[in-house]
Amino acid sequence: MTTHLVTVKESLAAHGLGVFANTALKKGSLIETCPLILVPIKDLEHIRNTKLYYYYFEYTDKQLAIMLGYGSLYNHSYTPNAKYIYNYKKKFVKVIAIKPIGKGEEIFFNYNFDPSDKQPLGDWFKTGY
Repeated sequence: MTTHLVTVKESLAAHGLGVFANTALKKGSLIETCPLILVPIKDLEHIRNTKLYYYYFEYTDKQLAIMLGYGSLYNHSYTPNAKYIYNYKKKFVKVIAIKPIGKGEEIFFNYNFDPSDKQPLGDWFKTGY
């Protein structure tokens, strides 16, 4: 899977796939805009035993979201090189470079939302998929 800016391939830093830069990206570059599928939080039990369980995130106190595009394939790092910005009104997420990213480098963001947040991730992350 490839776009002009990124490609998806096996990640050496994490198990599974990752998103990698096809070209050098400057700090502030828009990497991707990911549309969202919103799911009522009450429906979480329906996805708990599916692959989707490992790709959702809490969007609001009443909704979960699953990112389309490559959004659900970016891996976590406590030293990320990208961040995500929600657009609640239009229901999408922008992935933005927060430092220069070299060609071929894997793109990471901190799953805690704030790139500087070093709190441990929940048990869902440790169980893997």
